[in-house]
Amino acid sequence: MANLGVKGGIYVARFRYQGKEYKKSLKTTSLVDAKAAMHAIEQTIHRLTTGMIQVADGVDPGDFVLSGGTARLPAAKRKEAPAVAALIDDYLAHQSHIASSYLATQTTHLRNFRKHLGVRVGLPCDRIVRRDLEQYLQARLKERTAETVGKERFTLVKLFEWAVAHEYIEASPAVALTTIKGDADKKAFRTVAEIDAILERGGLSETEAAELWDCLYLTPPEIGDLLVLVRTRASKDYAPLLHAIPAYTGMRRGEILRLRWSDVEIDQDSIIARSRKQSRQKSETARRIDLHPELKVLLLDWRGTRPRGQFVICEREADGPITEKTATRYFCQPLRGTPWCLSSKKRWFKVGFHTYRHSFASNLAARGVDQRIIDEWMGHQTESMRKRYRHLFPKERRSAMNSFSFTN
Repeated sequence: MANLGVKGGIYVARFRYQGKEYKKSLKTTSLVDAKAAMHAIEQTIHRLTTGMIQVADGVDPGDFVLSGGTARLPAAKRKEAPAVAALIDDYLAHQSHIASSYLATQTTHLRNFRKHLGVRVGLPCDRIVRRDLEQYLQARLKERTAETVGKERFTLVKLFEWAVAHEYIEASPAVALTTIKGDADKKAFRTVAEIDAILERGGLSETEAAELWDCLYLTPPEIGDLLVLVRTRASKDYAPLLHAIPAYTGMRRGEILRLRWSDVEIDQDSIIARSRKQSRQKSETARRIDLHPELKVLLLDWRGTRPRGQFVICEREADGPITEKTATRYFCQPLRGTPWCLSSKKRWFKVGFHTYRHSFASNLAARGVDQRIIDEWMGHQTESMRKRYRHLFPKERRSAMNSFSFTN
């Protein structure tokens, strides 16, 4: 039961619930209102004791009874949604755990997204809806391949998942984005002559023409001429090695920059490539590649010019490696103003680090090197990659087809 009392002219309710006594102000000086409140309190206690209602989790039982069974905890205040631009900056700042190459890719994707939004990048991120993201991806499909746009879609999904996890938004607008399906098989590698022949037919946009060069593989004579050109025009003394190392080993850019002198096993005629892939930055894998005699000579000469430091590619008198941005800059510098440059303004070139990697595998395959050896030296090869250069050894395929007969 509940009792009515007065304190300082204000009516007060006294009642017991589950063995505990509560004293609650009714916040009124009116006896009529106080009696009405007491009636509601007695009804609430009756409903509680008979199991008709229950005290809400976390709510004080006295407050619950006084409210007539309506008291609830106040909803947790959600963080104020930052502007899209601020969200992107905050997200990228918290991605130091991923590989630098993958972070650079995400940064590029989100820079494209910001550019698409224009002035809307200053809106709170909770104002972005699925339709906005779908429109962006459809616009990108008109400019880039489905494979590239599929990667941009993945970055957007990760961005808004992160926003939900940090309570900036309640639900991600990227949850049900339309899947972007890339080509089942990537385009086969082609020679310079083959790509030039396609371009001569006309009808390709500037972007489509540039993408053709992503499929370039260089023959040994072409690589030899290119290495001479780089040595002649390079403004940095380490720039020729940025071309020579991937040409002779198929190593990736990040692997070249991580290459230490302790990984160059001169006596064993081998070189160790250390790889970090995307989010597995702290999990390093290594593979051993046979050291080509010509590269061995280059490295021995180079070591004589770098008496200190652990990294093969480094600035003079510096202890640490150069950055990926610096590596790309001085990789491309010797190619500017030559036929290998498509557009200096857009920084488009026929040759990149990946071109040498493609060429390394392709030239080995064309010379009949066992596929298992190629896979070992390349690392992380997939069947789709192998298909891209399998057409380069038709003689072996034809001899296999001609090895049997069904006629007498």
